[in-house]
Amino acid sequence: MRILLVDDSSPHRRLLGALLGRAGHEVLTAADGVAALALLEQEPVDAVVSDVRMPRMDGFQLCRTIRQDARWRRLPFIFYSSIFTGTPARELGEDLGATAYLDAKDVEPSRVAREVEALVARHVRAEYGETLVRLLDDVEFARRYHQVVLTALAAGGSDDLRDVVAASARALDDVVARLDAQRRALEHDTERQVEKAELRLLRELGEFLGDRINNPLAIILTSAQLLEIKQPSEGTRNAAELIADAVSRINGVVREIAQRSDDGTDLATPDPLPRSPA
Repeated sequence: MRILLVDDSSPHRRLLGALLGRAGHEVLTAADGVAALALLEQEPVDAVVSDVRMPRMDGFQLCRTIRQDARWRRLPFIFYSSIFTGTPARELGEDLGATAYLDAKDVEPSRVAREVEALVARHVRAEYGETLVRLLDDVEFARRYHQVVLTALAAGGSDDLRDVVAASARALDDVVARLDAQRRALEHDTERQVEKAELRLLRELGEFLGDRINNPLAIILTSAQLLEIKQPSEGTRNAAELIADAVSRINGVVREIAQRSDDGTDLATPDPLPRSPA
């Protein structure tokens, strides 16, 4: 895991950096919030561990700025302070969107790595569950959208187009079933740890859905050939091919997620999902 450690004290940075590194993590450091933001612009990280009192931009300001940026809105942000530890400080941290607020008097430096690992694991699992629910809703929308197209095509359109949309609808049925099984399994196994690669796949799949399923369907539905002409135009044929390719790829990714989570193996970095042409 790549951890950004933000603290204006050089001794603290060296101590925590060494302990986190000894636990197997890659540690990037910044002396204040301004330096941390500049580093985030250049380097991807898995979590931020920040002190509160710092020059130029303190921890509260840093957390607020990070949460206001869509790129880092879901990035785990953990306060680690020995001074600002009272209830008002904790409540402010929570209201700003911090993942956790650790009191350095209660959590010794030697325990920070374990605490951060546990907090990030819980965060990833929670986000995975939320993403899964959103994906189910999106895929169910696409599946029902296909059914609407099939009903419309029953009155006209080419056999090839009907076959493509029907095959995609069946594939989406399978996607819905697999994603729902994942959701139920996650709810049942409360101890299951979700790998970041699984979450990455779901995020990419969510972006892909709107890009390559709904848009081609809109092209078909707004085409005059749909109900009035037997032979679809070249544009309609291309849209049908996009649907078939997209659903096939989606089904493959969901199958991979299900298989990997069932056998407990880590997910390799997947091939990127193709993007639709501009």
